[in-house]
Amino acid sequence: MTEPDRVAEGPPPRLANAPLHVVTRFSYLGRSGWKSDASRDAALLFEPERLRLRIELFRSITLPSLAAQTDRDFTHVILTSAQLPVWAMAELKEACATAHGPGGRFVILARRPGVSALMLRRHLQSVAPADGLVAQAVLDDDDGLAVDFVADLRRELAAMDAAGRELGPGQLVFVSFPAGYGFEVGLDAEGRTTTGLYAHRYPFINLGLTLVGVPGGANILGIQHRKTPLLHDPVVVPAKRMFLRSVHGMNDSRVARTDRWRPVHPWREDADIRARFPWMLDEGAFWNQG
Repeated sequence: MTEPDRVAEGPPPRLANAPLHVVTRFSYLGRSGWKSDASRDAALLFEPERLRLRIELFRSITLPSLAAQTDRDFTHVILTSAQLPVWAMAELKEACATAHGPGGRFVILARRPGVSALMLRRHLQSVAPADGLVAQAVLDDDDGLAVDFVADLRRELAAMDAAGRELGPGQLVFVSFPAGYGFEVGLDAEGRTTTGLYAHRYPFINLGLTLVGVPGGANILGIQHRKTPLLHDPVVVPAKRMFLRSVHGMNDSRVARTDRWRPVHPWREDADIRARFPWMLDEGAFWNQG
């Protein structure tokens, strides 16, 4: 059989080729799943001190972790508020442009109050074919990912393609990386920055949790992240610690260190951190100064 006559074996890859959108909510005023009072109160959400902290965490954790990805075939979608103060919007745009560079690697959706899942659905429908698939990974504005997150996610989706995984009407694909780190950042009595790193594991944690589906269907901001994946034969990848979850006293979701969190000390010398979370060692990060 000549090469032009060769028949491809198996179905063409679909899941692994789905465009990936890493979705971040940044100070969005509306129904977004956050449990903090600030998510529903404009005065609290846009309080200058709070916004400055969120921008600093976003600039020091979220953006560097995405800029360092070994596979950069993704778009960073940032959902924020149309009412965001002008100075904060300018800093948000500058931070994204600096981290991602040219080439349309990010988009900022400044929207009026509403339902975050609806805002994301409208965006996905505007950029993706209705009969195609889109992959969506959620990442909050103060959390980060290991540098191999996108590459490993693609491998998991390719393995499902090879196994013949198909999506019927209403079906979704979920990929969860339940192992990661908690990163406590605070101040001591003298005003110096303190840090602590802890290894932990949570099933279907909302950090890097990925959904693949059609643009007009369910999306990553409109599900119950601990329950919905269980209805769709999820893929769970427990071997690697894939995320960093920051804990700083102004979290939008309720998070606190527990006795299940295992200390990593000294964390700056840890081999996994140095290899897969190198942006944590950046001298420009505020926790490494002074």
